[in-house]
Amino acid sequence: MLKLIVQVLKKIIPRPLRTIVKRMFPELAVMQNIHGIWKRTDPPNWPLPELAGKQGLEKYEYSLFSQNGEDGILRYLYSVIGFHSKFFVEFGFGVNENNSLRLMLKEGFAGIFIDSSEFHVNQFNKAAQSFGILNVMAINKFLNLENLESTIIESKAPMEIDLLSIDVDGNDYWFWERIRYLSPRIVVIEYNASLGPELALSVPYDPSFDRLQKHESGFYCGASITALERLGKHKGYALIGCDSSGVNAFFIRHDCLTKNLKVMSPQLAYRPNKRRLGLGYSLEDQYRIIKDLPFINIG
Repeated sequence: MLKLIVQVLKKIIPRPLRTIVKRMFPELAVMQNIHGIWKRTDPPNWPLPELAGKQGLEKYEYSLFSQNGEDGILRYLYSVIGFHSKFFVEFGFGVNENNSLRLMLKEGFAGIFIDSSEFHVNQFNKAAQSFGILNVMAINKFLNLENLESTIIESKAPMEIDLLSIDVDGNDYWFWERIRYLSPRIVVIEYNASLGPELALSVPYDPSFDRLQKHESGFYCGASITALERLGKHKGYALIGCDSSGVNAFFIRHDCLTKNLKVMSPQLAYRPNKRRLGLGYSLEDQYRIIKDLPFINIG
């Protein structure tokens, strides 16, 4: 119905008046924008020719709806291990920018998005409904260790899922550690590149963690890649690489590994955070700024 309304308005309303209509009906304008973005198509040539010389997972990167090339990396990983449940669970997402949207729109995944933003959740559910997508739901919840697993179970997510994506800018380590109900084949989780590739550190658990309130730099959050690699190994997962932006680490469940996927050490997989380097902060500067704040050593 929304699509039909938009098409009719384009035909009967002159272009100069469309801005006025958008101001009068902001919800319609938002939905129109979402529809335009969700109709994006994959690049015709993939892997991208310009990335042919890259190492590791970087050569497969591209962003259709993801922020740091995750769409292309996940496309590659599933081309190797295949799909099973075609179900995802993602914590922390944007309506048009997340790690699971391509899987939903291009591969027919079902799944659950969970986020504390009521706006994002409402907009996503409205957009999904307008697309006729009935097997994906966004849930408005501020997650903590007390409600994490119950929220997942109540959402009726299956235990065996293809993807778990964690991006909560703080308690990422502790959330993955707590999850027992889910058995994802691939885990994508943000790491804190400011902590470098050697230290095994995480911020202490705080149910109301807000990284900008904790420190104005925003560098104090999450866990180091080595801490996450140790947790993954304990839970039965192998680290296979990071995106070139130095934001996400990718883990594969051990029983899903193939000879085409190279298990990496944290030191080999690590990439520095491009955005923070671009702001003029060296890795040494980033760590110096936060090194005296509370951290938990992960043994």
